[in-house]
Amino acid sequence: MEGMTTAPSNVTQGEVLNGTNGSSLAVPRTEILSGLSSICLLIAFCGLLGNGVVIWFLGFRIPKNKFTVYILNLAVADFLFLTSVWAILIYILCTRLGHRLPVAQDKIVMNVLWFLNELGFNVGIPLLMAVSVERCLCALHPIWFRCRRPKYQSTIVCILLWALSCLVTGLERFICKGVEYPKPGSEPCTTVYLVTSTLFLAVILVMILSSLILFITIQKISVQCQPSRLYIAIIASVVVFLISVVPARLLGLLIYFQVVSSYFFMYFFFFVIFLTSSLNSAANPFIYFLVGSLRRWKFSGSLSVALQRVFNDETNIRTTVGNYRDHT
Repeated sequence: MEGMTTAPSNVTQGEVLNGTNGSSLAVPRTEILSGLSSICLLIAFCGLLGNGVVIWFLGFRIPKNKFTVYILNLAVADFLFLTSVWAILIYILCTRLGHRLPVAQDKIVMNVLWFLNELGFNVGIPLLMAVSVERCLCALHPIWFRCRRPKYQSTIVCILLWALSCLVTGLERFICKGVEYPKPGSEPCTTVYLVTSTLFLAVILVMILSSLILFITIQKISVQCQPSRLYIAIIASVVVFLISVVPARLLGLLIYFQVVSSYFFMYFFFFVIFLTSSLNSAANPFIYFLVGSLRRWKFSGSLSVALQRVFNDETNIRTTVGNYRDHT
C-alpha cells in the first residue's frame, strides 16, 4: 500500500547506495547519508524498545479488550518494520565496508528484508485506520458498540488486514522487482502501483474523516466531562502519522510517475522516508505512555500504570459518552 518502492530494484540494494553498479548517478555526500542512517538507527532502536514493552504488556500483563487487539497488532507491525530497518541499514553498512555476499544470495536476502519492511508498513496503516474508525463508531453509536458489535470483530479485522497487506506487499515486491526506478515500468507494474496508491489514498481519507469526527466528539465531551485517554491517544497517533509519513509517501508517488525526477533527490529521499517512517513507528508507545501518565498536566505513575490507564479505558469510553448524551 506504499504505492512505491524505496530503492531501485534492478540492482542490489548495496549497489544502489554504494554506487558499485557502474552507474554515474549523483549520490549525496557520504557524511549526509551516514548522519541520516545514524539518526534512523537510533530512532528505530528506541522504537523497538517501546513497541517491545507494549507487546509484552498487551500480550501477557494487561487483560485484552476490543481495543487492545488492534493496538497489539499495530505494535507487532511497527516492531517488524523497525527490525527490518535495522537489518537493512546494517546490511548496507556492511556492504559499504566491503563485506558482500554473492549476487544470488544478496538478492534473496534483500528481497526478504524488503518484503518484511514493506509488510510492516503496509499493515500498520489500515490497522491505525481500523482503530480510528471503530472508536468513531463507538462515540457515535455506543448502544450498537455495546450490544450488537460482533464479539470477535477485532480479531477478524486484524486477520483480514494482515492477509490483504501480504497480498499488496507481494504484488509490489515481486511483480515490480525488475522495474528501473524511478521510471514507470511494465504495464502490470504500473497497474499495481495505481491500485495500491488508490488504496493508500482511500485509507488516508477514511482515517482523516474518522479522526476529525472523533476530535469533534472529544471537544464536545470535554465541555461536560473528562474525555477518554483512549480517544486522545488515537488522535495523537493519527496526527503523528499524517505529519511524518504521508508527505514522504506522496512524494514517492510523484517520483515514480516522473512528476518529480532527480536521481540525487531519489537517493536522499530513500533515507528520509526511512527516517520519517521509523519516527512514526517509534512514536506510538511514547504516545501511550505520555497520555496514560498525564494527570492534570502533571506526570504521575509507573510505566505499567500509565499503559493500563490507556488500554483499560474501554469502560470509561461508554461512561464518558453516556454522560455526554445525558447532558445533551
